[in-house]
Amino acid sequence: MDGGRVVLAVMGAVDWANAGALRATALEEIAAGARKLVLDFSFLSFWDSSGMGAVASAYRRATDVGASVVLAGLSPMLEKTYRLTGMDTVVPLHRDVCTALTA
Repeated sequence: MDGGRVVLAVMGAVDWANAGALRATALEEIAAGARKLVLDFSFLSFWDSSGMGAVASAYRRATDVGASVVLAGLSPMLEKTYRLTGMDTVVPLHRDVCTALTA
C-alpha cells in the first residue's frame, strides 16, 4: 500500500472456481484502508461473469466507504468483452498500472 493505493496483480484465469478469492482479497484490502484499489489484469488470460461479479462487489464496497476501484492492463480480447458488458462506464479501465495509479 502506497498512500492508500493498492495494486492487486491477478494472473491466469478468474472463473467460478476462484472468483471468490479475488472478491475476498479485494474486500480485505478495502477494509484495511485502501483508498484506490487497482486490479492489474495484465497477466489475466480468461475471466467469466464470476470474475466480473467480483469486480462489481469490490466496486460497490469501495464506493460505500469513499474509495475507488479501477482496472488496468486487460488484453484487447478481454477488454472488448468488458466494454460490451458496459462495466467500463462504471469501473474505469486503464492501459497500465502506472496510468491507473495517476488517474
